[in-house]
Amino acid sequence: MCGVIPIMKHVFVGAGVVGLLSGGLVVASGGSAMAKSDLTLSAAHKVIHRGQPLHLAGSVGDDAGLRRTRFCLQVRDAGHWSQLGKCVEPYRADGWTAVFGFDTRLLTRGKYSFRAVGVGLRHKKHVIYGPSPTVHVTVR
Repeated sequence: MCGVIPIMKHVFVGAGVVGLLSGGLVVASGGSAMAKSDLTLSAAHKVIHRGQPLHLAGSVGDDAGLRRTRFCLQVRDAGHWSQLGKCVEPYRADGWTAVFGFDTRLLTRGKYSFRAVGVGLRHKKHVIYGPSPTVHVTVR
């Protein structure tokens, strides 16, 4: 019986060390998950006439520091998202936020859904920010 107590004591101490280590990992991973980024997109008008310019404005904020990014406008077409026009660089940016905009003309009547994504400068398929919430516009 005397030999069992030191072994049990060693098992409890080992379990305590594992518990402390795993607790430390949870705290470390929880701290890195606190960084947030927000990407927004809005339309100047929700209803426009065919051929009228559509102005969309977007912004991004990142409390971990803004990464160099280009922003692309996407439109939902036939069940999937496709890029509309060229990606743009922000026209105003600091270390934490950036503002960008898109202008386009929609020539056919219908209902459109738009979103923005922030992509890497080198790899245009690598999404860094977004997608933004969807913006709906009707063309009459």
